[in-house]
Amino acid sequence: MCLHPVRKKSYSALSRLQAFADMVLADGKKRGREIIVGTINDDVVADLQQKGVTLETTDIIINDAVIVKYIKHVKNQKGAAVAPDRYWLVEKTLRNPTHIYEDTEQKYLVYVNTRAYGRGKVLKVIVHPNFTIKDRTFNYLKSIGVVRIENMKELQFRKIK
Repeated sequence: MCLHPVRKKSYSALSRLQAFADMVLADGKKRGREIIVGTINDDVVADLQQKGVTLETTDIIINDAVIVKYIKHVKNQKGAAVAPDRYWLVEKTLRNPTHIYEDTEQKYLVYVNTRAYGRGKVLKVIVHPNFTIKDRTFNYLKSIGVVRIENMKELQFRKIK
């Protein structure tokens, strides 16, 4: 008879982004590390192509600088930053967003998960398509935040999906 029941793996244990974030948060330093955390949705690729934008790749990349940015960010005090143990929700949002918007002013993609953060708040992930650094072009996960659901009804957001 087993005295220790087998524990179900949580989402955080299955998330590559959560493991990456845990590693970055352990030392708190930008070291140029990056990982692929998702891909641009086919509906978004088609929408962008209709507007004359061709993506170099569909991969979405995050680097350690984004995670380090939120360690002591002002958003933490307002409850607008993702908790360090909930980065797995970001990966989940990229895989299965509730909505995807285009920020018509900045030309970013905004992935939203309305189920992630509870009453009146949504998880918002900003992806900069065709971002170029040192002759490399990729889709850069630029920002992660928790916002009030009303903020997503602003005129600058055009719903794609």
